[in-house]
Amino acid sequence: LPKLEYRSLRFFEEYHEPDASDKSPHPGFYQPCLQLNYPGPEVDFTRIVEYKHKPNQPAEAKQSKGTVIFKEYSCDVGEPYYPVPNPANRELYERYQALAKDEPGVCFVGRLASYKYFNMDQAFLNALECWDEVKAGGKVAARTELGEPDGPK
Repeated sequence: LPKLEYRSLRFFEEYHEPDASDKSPHPGFYQPCLQLNYPGPEVDFTRIVEYKHKPNQPAEAKQSKGTVIFKEYSCDVGEPYYPVPNPANRELYERYQALAKDEPGVCFVGRLASYKYFNMDQAFLNALECWDEVKAGGKVAARTELGEPDGPK
């Protein structure tokens, strides 16, 4: 079968320092928050992320006069991030799904297996629900007891 179509992302890093005319209420930052999305056609990138806003950054990063941002650009090559929903891909996915049902002892879960975009909490829930179904159906082998750990005491 041919590959399912996905969108991917390219990431470009930029370093910025404020100039003397910068009167920002947040000096040393490029933008007012960690992540800004750009869903419209006005720019060619989809998101800017500035990790300096994360609370776990070292104090010297927060106090630095410069900052690093990452711009994300959508593309059609690279790691599969987002499915491309269209009738041809839907039909191809259903063919893959039929093949997957015949694989004994294998559960396909998550974004790639479902050919749907999931937030990460939904992806985890999908995996946990699959596990519940497998366990309830008695398809889980007995767990091997490992005994006492033999590491440092």
